Amino acid sequence: MKLLVTGLCLSRNLGGPAMALTLVDQLQRRLQEKPEFVFAVTPNSFDEESYWANRYGLKIVRRDSVLQWWTYNKFPLQVARKIKRLVSQSKVSNHQTQNLQDVNEIHREFMDAFQRADLVIDMMGIAYVGDGVRGAFEGINSYSSYYYAKQHGKRIARFIQSFGPFDDWRVRIFARSEFKRLPFIPARGRHSAAYCKEIVKDQSKVYDFPDCAVLLPRDDVWAQKFLDENQLSAKNFVIVSPSSVIYRTVKKTAGGSVGDKHIDSMVLICKRLLDQGETIVFLPHMYSRNPNECDRHVARLISSELSQEDIVIVEENLDPMMAKGLISKSKYSIVSRYHALVAALSSGINVITIGWNIKYHDMMEYYGKEKYAVDMRRYEPHDLADRVLCLAEDFSLSEEQKYLEIFKQRQVEVETKVYQAFDMLASWIENGN
Repeated sequence: MKLLVTGLCLSRNLGGPAMALTLVDQLQRRLQEKPEFVFAVTPNSFDEESYWANRYGLKIVRRDSVLQWWTYNKFPLQVARKIKRLVSQSKVSNHQTQNLQDVNEIHREFMDAFQRADLVIDMMGIAYVGDGVRGAFEGINSYSSYYYAKQHGKRIARFIQSFGPFDDWRVRIFARSEFKRLPFIPARGRHSAAYCKEIVKDQSKVYDFPDCAVLLPRDDVWAQKFLDENQLSAKNFVIVSPSSVIYRTVKKTAGGSVGDKHIDSMVLICKRLLDQGETIVFLPHMYSRNPNECDRHVARLISSELSQEDIVIVEENLDPMMAKGLISKSKYSIVSRYHALVAALSSGINVITIGWNIKYHDMMEYYGKEKYAVDMRRYEPHDLADRVLCLAEDFSLSEEQKYLEIFKQRQVEVETKVYQAFDMLASWIENGN
């Protein structure tokens, strides 16, 4: 049985392999016929994807999107694309394919993968976000895998991901079209599920689940080695995980502490942590040769405004198990990366998340910790720093044992829900329902 998995990466953003490896492990445990997985990844960093695919023992193909295909092959869109490039006077970024020959080759490779697959599983972390944060083409981009699967007559399901809100009518049209044909809609969190129920007729097929990466194991051996090499000890440092997405990608119209203000707010937070005698370990959860999409670059910008004493930046490109192992050794964590949040919660580590999407609040809610989900769109840097440091005062050693007892109960509940999600997916794969 060949399963084509779309929407994930295996390099750079640690959330992709965290979900991918969990998916592979859980389905191999459940399916009688052992599946052959093929992951469709972005062609822009294919060398990195190939390296990590080999490391994980997974097969990959290059993917495209309906929008990219059409803008290179439909004449009116070809003209629009060329006009946009002339007006902006910008070079093609590494998120765009260089020429029509490359586009056609990638498209043929992707279509061949659909043709060979028995089933398709879409695992975009976020899809159909209609609040204006992700641009005018969010609807068609989210629709791509479904469109291609139906072109090839293949059954397709989505697996746990964040949907909505559907305020943008263009996003809503594409989402409704796909959702009414999906076997089930596994939303990542209660708010996301509520958004979906607003636009589908059959609400019984909408479910809410925690992120599947709560089941990911952690690499404690590597984490301890890192601590020893950097003369650190467990529970004596704070993890800080900034976000290049908030710094470079989330539109400034979102308001609050986005763009340069993300740096400003993190500097204020870190200065106060250092004044309190804390040691900070900056943990990039996304790394790239392109500084615009590299958390390590953001960490360096932040640290350049700080005293360099008691600061460590993780320079090694980690896999998600290594990152989770390091987070599990921290005193507590302050993160703007979603899967750093998942790693902390599922390791029993107190965490404050500074996010830009309802997915952060949704994940915290499963652990009864939604109080610690801070929406950076609502705060200017000084107010954001005040809010975060006020919340961090709760993380005293005297409260840690009580938190761990609550965590153990919550973690059982969370894992049970994720197991149910995988049971549902496995049943659909084997039985079509």
